[in-house]
Amino acid sequence: MGIARQKRVAEAVKEAIAEYLILNLANSTPGFISVTRVKMAPDLKLATVYFSIYGNEQDIAFTFKTLERYNSRIRYHVGQEVPLKYVPELRFFIDDSLDYSYKMAEVMKDL
Repeated sequence: MGIARQKRVAEAVKEAIAEYLILNLANSTPGFISVTRVKMAPDLKLATVYFSIYGNEQDIAFTFKTLERYNSRIRYHVGQEVPLKYVPELRFFIDDSLDYSYKMAEVMKDL
């Protein structure tokens, strides 16, 4: 399978997940959730989903647990929105690259 197809499917899965979050979880979580990227396995059966969650540590933990709890519902929504032979398994990870960038900018400013 080509890398271009993986990228197209990853973008479609990202959009479907973001749509589900807007429609169903926007008011259920204290933190602000943003889907930053999705990486698809070469066989398209596994999607690694990275989120940025804004808020304090408690809000982040609660929001991440909520995502895990709604995993099957989100996966079902992806299956309805993205026409694939197999609905990919979803694995959620917190994307801390923005925090890292902020810390690096602070270090650079101090130099």
